[in-house]
Amino acid sequence: MTSPLVLDTLQKFRLIIGAVRQHSRALEAACGIGGAQVWMLATIAATPDITVTQLGQALSIHVSTASNLLDKLARAGLVERLRGEEDRRVVRLRLTDQGRDIVARAPLPLTGLVVDALEKMPVDALTRLDEDLASLIKQMNLLDQSAANEPLSNLLR
Repeated sequence: MTSPLVLDTLQKFRLIIGAVRQHSRALEAACGIGGAQVWMLATIAATPDITVTQLGQALSIHVSTASNLLDKLARAGLVERLRGEEDRRVVRLRLTDQGRDIVARAPLPLTGLVVDALEKMPVDALTRLDEDLASLIKQMNLLDQSAANEPLSNLLR
């Protein structure tokens, strides 16, 4: 039989996942785009002229994932890509007026619930959580770790 502690811990995961889903749906209803895209817009708003590589690092996602999300945002007229004057290979990102409007009306936190909560945790508690989650992942014998580079909101659909 499964222990009460295991079941209590499982319920906490369910609460977290449910809250992330609810926040993601609220973002999509208010903005018409997903949570990862809102976070991306907010990051570009906070750091005009950011590069795609820097954006991927800021969101802890693979550069190709960032590029794919940016393609959608650019097609929607929310982001513009500007080629560097000195080096045409460098692409800088800026929001359009439409992109700024979305960031202004998006429900907080713009980074998503999990990132916001993790940033508020004391360093020692966050370190313990990181170590404990690493232990859980090890116990699960996860061979495919590609999900680590995907936005959380994309994984919960």
